[in-house]
Amino acid sequence: MHVLAHFRPIKRNKENKLNSREEKLKFAFKMYDLDNDDMISKDELLAILHMMVGTNISEEQLISIAERTILEADEDGDQMISFEEFCKALQRTDVEQKMSIRFLN
Repeated sequence: MHVLAHFRPIKRNKENKLNSREEKLKFAFKMYDLDNDDMISKDELLAILHMMVGTNISEEQLISIAERTILEADEDGDQMISFEEFCKALQRTDVEQKMSIRFLN
């Protein structure tokens, strides 16, 4: 099995800043922050959801998912998700494992 990972260190025993949890979270956050304003809005979430699921889920369901995501992650009530709020929402997620793709040979 081979692992393809943007963050995989060149040497296993060498410390690599790119391989850190924070760098992985920054990478993921930037994928959602389409306008590069360091915040994720409901419209940005909807755009990403459309790209991910297309027409397999109704527009009403997509809006509901985006609104619930903002509601759960937004701590300061500005209807946006900051990088800090994003990190806190993913606190219990195994980012290191989920950001690797495994291939069998």
